[in-house]
Amino acid sequence: MRWQGIHLDACGAVLGHREETSAAVAQGRYDEAEAAADGYLSISVADGGPAVELAVQAADLTMGRSTVEPGDIDLVVHSSCSHQGLDHFAPASYVQGRTIGGRAAAVEVKQYSNGGLAAIEIAAAYLAARTERSAALLTTSDVFALPAFDRYRSDKGVVFGDGGTGLVLSRRGGIARLLSTAVISDGTYGAVYLGNKPFEEDAEAGDGPVDLRSRRDEYLFENGELLLRIVQSLTERQQESVSVALADAGLDAGDIDRWVLTNVGRTLDDVDFRAMFGIQDDRTTWEWGRRVGHIGAADQIAGLTHLLETGAVHPGDRVALCGIGMGFTYACAVVEILERPRWTAEAS
Repeated sequence: MRWQGIHLDACGAVLGHREETSAAVAQGRYDEAEAAADGYLSISVADGGPAVELAVQAADLTMGRSTVEPGDIDLVVHSSCSHQGLDHFAPASYVQGRTIGGRAAAVEVKQYSNGGLAAIEIAAAYLAARTERSAALLTTSDVFALPAFDRYRSDKGVVFGDGGTGLVLSRRGGIARLLSTAVISDGTYGAVYLGNKPFEEDAEAGDGPVDLRSRRDEYLFENGELLLRIVQSLTERQQESVSVALADAGLDAGDIDRWVLTNVGRTLDDVDFRAMFGIQDDRTTWEWGRRVGHIGAADQIAGLTHLLETGAVHPGDRVALCGIGMGFTYACAVVEILERPRWTAEAS
């Protein structure tokens, strides 16, 4: 979708302390060969508390940077992958109540690692139908901690970090302009993350951490002949989402100055996807991403925040935010930087 008059007013990220992956290897928590192959140097680890509190902190940080008043927020969207702190409660409404208050619509988006980008498209469509003073607050939060999740072993090729983000979209202007978004889904091979176990009526307490490796192995044991088709589908759909977003923005891949990709390890790099768009490491956020890990729904917004805080992007630069989520879902958002934010010096 091509957007007119939708702006990024402010963004922020709240991360945990840095845990060196070498320490996890030395302690036997992370396989040494996998660590060498995937290239992570450290990850972000939150010091306790429910995941949703990271969204509250990120929302407060972002609203403190924003020119938008809380009363002009008409929509709150919260996205996540992990347990938010309590079963059977509404994280989006909780974030709203703890931060801006008011009567904005509060909704939750569950596209897992693609959630932050899906929320941008949903919010942009909502704002396009509202008044010129309308704005939206988008948050994410994830904590991948034992006993529910083993950040080093629950999946392969990706190490999970903790963090929360906030983003304000506005009709009235901002530090960047949203040019386009493309969000697509293809559930043809979504069962690859289901495994062979039947669905459960209730969550089982004490059942151990989520084991995505075993689910994938079970599926491929029964459907191994589909492996090449699955890989091809992942590449093609991701290419499609980016191609559509670029076309809607009236740009070519060569017009993109920086790429913010999902913070997966080197063994999960899609070489064909990168080659199609000429994506080189020095134009991505990999050097930052390998130090924080895959922070669930937050990678793209946190990556953009990093670029803005560190002054790595300048007015006129175009940035492509690209994502993929289990199931599978794919997304790309293209933004144009309009000005350097006044909070650049707050980089950590």
